[in-house]
Amino acid sequence: MSGAWDGLIVMGLLVVLLVIGVRKLRPRVHIPWTTGGIIVFFVFLCLLLWAWSWR
Repeated sequence: MSGAWDGLIVMGLLVVLLVIGVRKLRPRVHIPWTTGGIIVFFVFLCLLLWAWSWR
């Protein structure tokens, strides 16, 4: 496998863990964003960091 696929798999696993964590925290802590909004922000942040590492 190439490094791109490895990164995609790791990012997918991180998104799954993020969803599980947000769903477990939501009853105890008020999180103002929806789960989808948090995932979109996380993916955007990962892509931003990836683009910055290529400069």
